Amino acid sequence: MQRQDADGVVIVCDFCRRDWDGAEAMIEGHLGSVICLSCLKKALDTQAPLSGKFKCTMCQRFNMPPEMPRYHSEVAPTEAIICQECLYQAAGAFSKNPDVEWKWQRENYPPAFKG
Repeated sequence: MQRQDADGVVIVCDFCRRDWDGAEAMIEGHLGSVICLSCLKKALDTQAPLSGKFKCTMCQRFNMPPEMPRYHSEVAPTEAIICQECLYQAAGAFSKNPDVEWKWQRENYPPAFKG
């Protein structure tokens, strides 16, 4: 997400609401949505299917099936939700980045939802 302040545009993680420091690894989704590496790690570990269809903050797809695992922010649970597909895509991108000292161990996570 982005917000304006006196110095201009500030990039903010949608999931923890921390301002970007210019160095921390972050991934941008559609319409300026952002998830930081810390939130991505937490989301990967706690993703789960929940009741009701939902809209993913990162890819902007809506009417996502309730069976699709997702993570919702504890800070903004109705505003910041990321689907498993976006989680895995972001994890793969972070893993390929030589500047990020974290590697996604795909085998440690649930298989991709096929719905």
